Amino acid sequence: MDLSSGKLRWLRVATLVAGVAVLVSACGTSSTGTGENIKNGGTLIWALDADAQSLNPFVAGDVPSVRAYGFLFPNIYQADKNLNIQPDLADGMPSISSDKKVWTVKLRKDAKWSDGSPITADDVVMTVNMQNNPNLDTDAAFDWGELDKVEAVDKNTVKFTLKDVFAPFLANNLLTFVAPASVYGKIDPAKQRTDPVSLNPTVTGGPYKFDKRVAGSEIDYVANTNYYLGRPHYDKAIAKVITDATAATNALINGDVAWHPALGEGGSGAVTKAKAASGVQVHDYADLGYIDMRLNTRKGHLFDNVLTRQAMATALDKPSIVDAATEGRGQVLWGDIVPASWAYDASAVVTYKQDVAKAKSLMTQAGWTVGADGVATRPNPNGGAAQKFVGKIRVRAGKPQRIKAAQIISDQLKAIGIQLTPDPTDFKVFYKPIQQGDFDVAIAGFGLTVDPDDYTTFSSSQLQPEHKSGNNWTGYSNPQLDSLIDQERATIKGSDAETKAARKAIFNQMEKIISGDIVTYMLWADKSAMGWSSNVGGVSAGGGDNVIYVDDARNTEVEALWYSKNGK
Repeated sequence: MDLSSGKLRWLRVATLVAGVAVLVSACGTSSTGTGENIKNGGTLIWALDADAQSLNPFVAGDVPSVRAYGFLFPNIYQADKNLNIQPDLADGMPSISSDKKVWTVKLRKDAKWSDGSPITADDVVMTVNMQNNPNLDTDAAFDWGELDKVEAVDKNTVKFTLKDVFAPFLANNLLTFVAPASVYGKIDPAKQRTDPVSLNPTVTGGPYKFDKRVAGSEIDYVANTNYYLGRPHYDKAIAKVITDATAATNALINGDVAWHPALGEGGSGAVTKAKAASGVQVHDYADLGYIDMRLNTRKGHLFDNVLTRQAMATALDKPSIVDAATEGRGQVLWGDIVPASWAYDASAVVTYKQDVAKAKSLMTQAGWTVGADGVATRPNPNGGAAQKFVGKIRVRAGKPQRIKAAQIISDQLKAIGIQLTPDPTDFKVFYKPIQQGDFDVAIAGFGLTVDPDDYTTFSSSQLQPEHKSGNNWTGYSNPQLDSLIDQERATIKGSDAETKAARKAIFNQMEKIISGDIVTYMLWADKSAMGWSSNVGGVSAGGGDNVIYVDDARNTEVEALWYSKNGK
C-alpha cells in the first residue's frame, strides 16, 4: 500500500534538542536572506499521479491522498530537510518524565484554524483518540498501542501517558497531523470515510484551504490567510491528476506543472530528460521507501509454505529484475530496512542467488509436482481437486517499473512450474481485495516515515482484515518476530547513539527472520526524484540532495515557503 503513515522513523528521544520553526512573513513581500524579495501571488500547479481517494486525514492511507491533504493540515512535529524532528504546532520539543513514560507537549498559542478559531489541546486529544478508535473506518495505519491516555492539561498543553517505554514515540506518533475537533470530533468513527467532509474539508489549519475538486481531474486550494506560520506565498495551488508517468514528466518540462513529486517513478529516462531540460530543477536522492511483493501466506493459498516461498526466491534473479525494471534506479533489497535508514545493515539479511535446480528441489519438498503442461500441482490443503499453481500478480496500472518487474518475475517463475500472470489494476480498486486477504501476490510501493519500527507491517496483531489499521496483509504470524518487535520498541538508552546501537542489534535479528522466511519478497529500495520549475523559489534539499521531508505530509509548512519568482 502506498502509505503515508508507513514505517521508517528517525529516533530523537534520548537527546531531544530545541528546534525553531521557520516563520514565513505574513506581509506582501519578504526577503530570502540573499537580497531577493519575494512577492506573494501566482498559482502553484502540481502533478498528482492518481486522484486522491480521500482528503480526510483520518481515512487516507495512499500516497496521492496524503500528498493532497498535506496542504491542508498541520502536524504537531515535523521533519526538517535533514530528517531531524522539530516543532510545528508544538512550542518546543516535548518534556519527558524520568521513567520515560510521560511526554508533555506545549502548543503554540497563536495557531488558528482556517475559520479563525484557535487550535488547542482539545484538538490534539480528539485527533489522537479518533486515530486510536478501533471503529475508525480507515486505510491509514495509526499506531497508538503504547498509549495509555492523552489529556489536555490546559488549553495549550497536552500530556501523553504511555503504558511502557516506547522508543519511536516522537517520530512515530508525535509527527502526526491535527484536525479540528469542531468538525471531525462530531463524526462517528465508523462513518469518517463516507462523511461529506472527506471530499470537501471545510475547516483546515495548514498553509492552504480547500477550494473545489473536479473528480479525476484536479483539486484546487487557496491560501490560508490564518496560517499561523504566515500566509503561503502562492495565492492558489492546483493538483492536476496525471496518471501517466510520461505525460507528467512532459508536463513538468513543458511548464504545465511547476512541481512533480513522483518524477522518479517515471524511471531513469524521465529523470535524465527532466535534468536536461531548461527551466527545470531536479533533486535526485535515495528515498525512505521501497517496492515489495506481498505474498499471501494464509493456509490454502499458494505461498502458505515457507519452502515454496524460498523456492520462488531461489528461482528469481533479483539483481537483473531490479536493474531492468528500474533502469538502474533501484537498489536491490532483501530486508525491509532501506539504505537511507540509520538501522540498515546489509549483512543482517538472508539473500538468495538464482539457482533453478535448487528451486525445483525446494518445490518438491514443499509438495509440488510439475505436470506435463509445465504447471506445478499439489494435493489441495482444503480437500477436493488438486491445487494448480496458477495465480495473479496484482500490480497498479500506470506504474511501469512495477509492471515490468511483474512481467520478468512471471517469466522466470515458469521454470519451476509457477504460473503467475501480471494483473495491472486501477488504483481505485487495487487495495480492497489485498486488505481482505483475497489475493495471491501483490506488488506495491511503501512510502515510509522516519523510524524503522515494523509493528504495523509485520506484527501478528496487525493482520488485515482483522485489524483495520494494520498493514500486515500477508497472514504471516511468528511469536519470535512479535517478541523482537516489542523489544525494539521498548529500548531507550542513555544517549541517542546508544539507543540506536541497541535497537539496531534487535532490528538485525528481525531482518534475518523477515528475509529468511520471505515474509514478503522485497524488491528494491527507491531512488526518487522530484522536479520543480525553475520559477519556483524556496525549494531546499537536505543531505544527499534529499527532499524526503517534502513528501508524505512529513512537513506541511514547506508548501508555504515556495514562491513564484515571476509572480505567476
